[in-house]
Amino acid sequence: MISVEDIRERILHYLDPEVREVFDIGYYLISSGGKGVRPLLTLVVCEALGGDTERAIPLAVGIEYVHIASLLHDDVVDGAQTRRGKRSANLVFGNQACVLAGDYMYAKALSLYSQYGTLQSIEVLSDAVMKMSQGQLLELRSLGKIIDENTYIKIIDYKTGALFGACMAVGALMAGRKDYWNFYHIGMLAGRAFQLIDDALDYYGKEEKLGKPTGSDLAEGKCTYPLISVLDGLTEDKKNLFYNGGYESLRKLVLELGGVEKTKRRAEEELKVVLEFIKPFDESEVLKDLIFKLVYREY
Repeated sequence: MISVEDIRERILHYLDPEVREVFDIGYYLISSGGKGVRPLLTLVVCEALGGDTERAIPLAVGIEYVHIASLLHDDVVDGAQTRRGKRSANLVFGNQACVLAGDYMYAKALSLYSQYGTLQSIEVLSDAVMKMSQGQLLELRSLGKIIDENTYIKIIDYKTGALFGACMAVGALMAGRKDYWNFYHIGMLAGRAFQLIDDALDYYGKEEKLGKPTGSDLAEGKCTYPLISVLDGLTEDKKNLFYNGGYESLRKLVLELGGVEKTKRRAEEELKVVLEFIKPFDESEVLKDLIFKLVYREY
């Protein structure tokens, strides 16, 4: 199986822009400590299903380009200051350059899929990108509001889960599976579990490990599952902390009421479905181990 370092080399190799700044921006993000879990997931699924991982590498790289493009665009939209413990690319290179570099990476991903993929793989990737864009818009519309669980799940399924779905579906396609949309659905559940843990970590993780201040999502007006899970136990006065800037008090209250534990339990429920689905496949232990590592990263 290809290593994470090999994947990074392929990502830089295929990028191949004529304008140096595109490479510089891409390299800045790639060298910031990303774990390459999405292309790795694509390749592990392909191998577990008996496919040729070498043929799948350009498509796995394309998925990482989509991920990098989404990070560049998200940081511009959010006005981010940090990413993975470093100054965000938009601060270093400027908003306009990052938007345009992100556009290049989306186009480069589709170029790789047109060269090395199939019509079905292009359909899968396009579906994921459309969902990601809509998820970002849903989140923007929800900023500063207390939202219900259904709205939250739709946001994270679209914003995060869709690309995990594409990873598993493309891996399945490259192994010749016709039921690749089932893998897409399961990948979305893995992405949901990933994001649930990510949102829990925002309440208790260490800043130097998170690469951003603890409680930053809450401070940005994002209502995530740890808060949603304890809303029934909050008085109106306590809920108003969300609107009145009492983020640190609200974060501590959510911790006291078990919001983090409830979020982890919800992630476990999603993960059980994923693990049951992958159990029959060859190399399922390798796939299971990767999914556990990407979901249960602890800080």
